Amino acid sequence: MPSSLRLFCVYLLTAIVLWTGEKLMAQGVQDLRGAVAVSTSVDGTPEPLKTDLKAGWQTQKEARALTMSIPAPRGQIVDRNGVPLAQNRVAQYLALNFPFFGNEVTDAQILEYAQKRIGLANKTLGKTWSIPSDRLISHYKNRRWLPLVFSITDGLNEEITSEQQSLIKPLLAPGNGLMLQPAYLRFYPKGACAPHIIGYTGKTRPLPLAPIQDGDPLFEEIEGREGLEKSFDSDLQGKPGVINVLFNPDGTKMDEQILRRPIPGNNVVTTLDYNFQKYAENALAKNSISSAMVIMDVKTGDILAMASYPFYDLNLFVPGITSANFKMLNEDKRLPLFARAFRGEYPPASTFKVIVSLAAMESGKMNAKTSYNCSSSLEIGDRVFHNWNKEGEGDMNVIGAIKRSCNTWFYQAGLALGANPITDMAQRLGVGEATGIPLAAEGRGFVPTNAWMMQKLGHKMQGGDIANLSIGQGRTLVTPLQTVQAMAALADGVNMPQARLVKQIQDSNDRVLQAFEPSVRRRIGLQPEAREIVVKGMVAVVNGDGGTGRAASLKECQVAGKTGTAQWKPTEDRNLAWFTGFLPANDPMYAYALVYEGQPNETVSGGKVAAPIVHEVFENVFKNASPDDPILLMAKNETNKAIAVTAEDEMTDGSTATEAPPTPEPAPPEEKKGVGGFFKRLFGGR
Repeated sequence: MPSSLRLFCVYLLTAIVLWTGEKLMAQGVQDLRGAVAVSTSVDGTPEPLKTDLKAGWQTQKEARALTMSIPAPRGQIVDRNGVPLAQNRVAQYLALNFPFFGNEVTDAQILEYAQKRIGLANKTLGKTWSIPSDRLISHYKNRRWLPLVFSITDGLNEEITSEQQSLIKPLLAPGNGLMLQPAYLRFYPKGACAPHIIGYTGKTRPLPLAPIQDGDPLFEEIEGREGLEKSFDSDLQGKPGVINVLFNPDGTKMDEQILRRPIPGNNVVTTLDYNFQKYAENALAKNSISSAMVIMDVKTGDILAMASYPFYDLNLFVPGITSANFKMLNEDKRLPLFARAFRGEYPPASTFKVIVSLAAMESGKMNAKTSYNCSSSLEIGDRVFHNWNKEGEGDMNVIGAIKRSCNTWFYQAGLALGANPITDMAQRLGVGEATGIPLAAEGRGFVPTNAWMMQKLGHKMQGGDIANLSIGQGRTLVTPLQTVQAMAALADGVNMPQARLVKQIQDSNDRVLQAFEPSVRRRIGLQPEAREIVVKGMVAVVNGDGGTGRAASLKECQVAGKTGTAQWKPTEDRNLAWFTGFLPANDPMYAYALVYEGQPNETVSGGKVAAPIVHEVFENVFKNASPDDPILLMAKNETNKAIAVTAEDEMTDGSTATEAPPTPEPAPPEEKKGVGGFFKRLFGGR
């Protein structure tokens, strides 16, 4: 008996190939054409082909004229240089193609026909596919003109590989009742690269089971479920086509007319640099169990890398994720599905001392020579607050305090300043508000202001609160993305760039449909003298004797950075380590932020575990840069002289703050919990 929809699908995919130029689709069509040429029966014996009916369809009760929707190819997602991160390919699924058995057919005859063919396919391929009896009968009675995919495992369509196709080739002859049903399949050529950003797709809806209605899709459609796949779903979707198909009663296609060709979806060009992303991901995977890193272009705000580790292979979600794989990801205690880089909210630890230092220098209450004693501990109210170094280090100024990350220096500076200048500076640099990237559930972070304290607890910040605030502990929370944005603002000194993750939307002919130009989020206008002092302190962290971040130094350029170590989950005995900053220090191009999640009972520090990872990432950036890369040209530029931090810079004049610290108040009451053209080249894959 003639196979109806096989030839129709061949015709359809041939047309789509001409429209989109996808080589993989062309290969799929060729495979189908080969299958059509075979003419043995389903049990292996010769079976003559029946001729088409000649009677007009209008006179035949079981004939059908169907108006079907042709799903459009989904657009691509690529990096800034056109490297494909999400594409399409054609998958083949094994399906039943019922003939017309006549008006007197029984349910038993329908089931016998279907089960015999499914059983032979299972025997040939070593599978256990099955379709419920009621589904087989319903499909025959309501939708027999269309193929019924039965190659389903764990509730998902299972693709027929080229090797499997060669095995079942004799079963696909016209009239045998089996065919390959082609459909679009999302494909992530870089696998586990940037999965928390790219996201994944899922079926828009199951194929209908009821009698065929005008507009029903020929095969399953997909939609974005997470990440950029979801945020830009309307751009990526494309516009479906429409086709009229005429069948005679036995299912033979008699005529067809394409009323509207499908229009491929548009392509999303991200700001990501695939190489930067892989350098970050590889370094995190090599040196940590759970961590995150973000790299931003200081001038444009472009996010060049935003890595969350552990990550996962996006192809696990194609065509949908199996229950076993979902259980594996969902029960992994390392939380591989969690996008730490932009959803994770962490105490900033000593990286927050940069903000305190800026506030101190701009307040007028302190200057570059203002001295505090870096003692091993400081008593505030009825509590003792400790320095990380159990031995006192003597008097030091702000540059020395940043370099050595002295807690007791910053306790005293914070008490002299009071909370408002510190929290004002934090908010000025974007802490406590989402950056606005086009991804759902971005973390906002939190800054505990005096106003918030009054509203929630009925009093302003007291001594212990300010001490904790001054070293980035307590209630303050930041995301790695917020932190890198603040570093980009400090690196520029005048403007905070708007974080940008998507550059533009293009159609398949490379025409730019929508561009997202670099922009300024806000003018911060740091006082140049204050900024210079703080940057010198950050340079000393990496390049000075006794600096806490010396493991991040590079021979190619001078790095400005700040380490941080925070209590994170005390009940689990887990701490965090940070390293953040920008480079080159004198003419910044890239800001970075890295957070390292310590494991239970693991001893961590920003200088020990975070700074070396940053070093490894940028070492790869320099080592693998092309000769004309701006970063290399900058490094060779004689005008890019290193910032000198001299012994005189770290000298004090013996003075303290211009206003004495307030009398420490008792510790606050326990807190009540509140609400807290190249696209054409790429289409074939690479």
